[in-house]
Amino acid sequence: MAKSRRQPLDRLAQAFMIVLAVVIGGMVLLGGPAASRVRSFTWKDRQVGADETSFLLNFSRPMDHGSVEQNLIIEPPLPGRFSWAGRRMAYTLNFPAPYGNEFTLSLPQARDRFSGADAKFVPFEARFKSHERTFAYIGIDGDEQGRLMLYNLSTQSSTALTPEDWTVLDFKPYTQGDRILFAAAESELGEQQDQQLYTVTTGLGDRSAPSGQIETILDSDGYQNLKFDLSADGQTVVVQRVNRSNPGDFGPWVITQGEAPRRLETEPGGDFIIAPDSQSLLLQQGEGTAIIALSDAENEQSGDTLDFLPQYGLVMDVAGNGSAAAMVSFNQDDPEKRYTQTLFWVSNQGDEKPLLNVTGAILDAQFDPTNELLFCLTSQLLEGDTYQVQPSISAVNLKTDSMEELWTLPPQPSVHMSLAPDGLALLFDETVPSANADSSAVVDNGVAIATSKLWLLPLYQTSEARLNKQPQPIEPQAFPFMGINPVWIP
Repeated sequence: MAKSRRQPLDRLAQAFMIVLAVVIGGMVLLGGPAASRVRSFTWKDRQVGADETSFLLNFSRPMDHGSVEQNLIIEPPLPGRFSWAGRRMAYTLNFPAPYGNEFTLSLPQARDRFSGADAKFVPFEARFKSHERTFAYIGIDGDEQGRLMLYNLSTQSSTALTPEDWTVLDFKPYTQGDRILFAAAESELGEQQDQQLYTVTTGLGDRSAPSGQIETILDSDGYQNLKFDLSADGQTVVVQRVNRSNPGDFGPWVITQGEAPRRLETEPGGDFIIAPDSQSLLLQQGEGTAIIALSDAENEQSGDTLDFLPQYGLVMDVAGNGSAAAMVSFNQDDPEKRYTQTLFWVSNQGDEKPLLNVTGAILDAQFDPTNELLFCLTSQLLEGDTYQVQPSISAVNLKTDSMEELWTLPPQPSVHMSLAPDGLALLFDETVPSANADSSAVVDNGVAIATSKLWLLPLYQTSEARLNKQPQPIEPQAFPFMGINPVWIP
């Protein structure tokens, strides 16, 4: 019988098995399993904002939790807490990362769960940034007059976002910081036209367009555009409009991205804000506040009244997580307080508590990023022959109900306040009305402005004070330019 001959494929397979056996033998004799390592870091080479408060590290194998938590380093430090799910570790910050900083995350050593003390680990290091410290304001002096301006605190530089012949009346930054929604009136042949709504790019963000690119959102054909608000998701704008030929025809309109503007079928009202869920509108109606559906959903239609709060006439702010709101009562049911206003904290479960009472007005109230502090801008009526109110800024700790007076401003008819996205500072303006205003003067709340300083008020002197939620009054710093309505870019 003839002797069988091996085929080339058989010889190749035999050679491969020999090589594989040698490799396996070498691994057994010379070393253990491959070193564990970090496979991914969700913030690597990214720019993060105040709305991003946690990141993930994904490992190549299950890790010893303690060895990772003890060796993880973030510079500058960002206090937070750990949580685990299999090979993934989540780190949640106690506070948003301070804006205008670059951070380094490193894990020089760690070990996996099933290896000994001599287990190998590939050291890991990555960088990320927080958003730049920038704010927008309306200029009132020289070439900046009436224009929407952007100021970068890191580079100490200003950028004009709108043309010289436009007068900006109000604006709202988008949550991503890449655009600003604003109302402006163009001047033609010396006459100012009715305001229209536009967006303009800021040049900020990872993939933002260059600054100054303007797009029309809503014209003024047939209607006069008044107050407006922008939803947190950036998809919806609500505008109060008045019919030119029929002044009795007024009310809120809704502009949803990709759709034509539509009238919100509800009773007319006054002041309003869009809730953080971007699905409902808090609208002043009569002496109370109605919660109105903005879009069709299960068991409700756009314009339906979801709830009515008869005792509150204004909503100042809603906590970022929707757990509570800062609301104003005009005290019409209490004869002793009829000429005062009271600021209430109202939870989404119906709990309520008064925070402060003023003889002037509650001008603004803003929750900090933790929703445990409420920064308030209020005014008190001064005694005398003439009507004067004096504004002041204070902070209320919502857990202890303690209040800290932060700064008192000179008597003035108009003032604005803006809390930084990272909760570390406040912006405010200090205005002086014009006695002989011409048609070109910048007008704020019906008052022509002669001059207006812009101020930066730092809120914490130490990291411990911030951790304990104890704002401390610090001397504010004046900017070397004038403007009104400073607003931080998220």
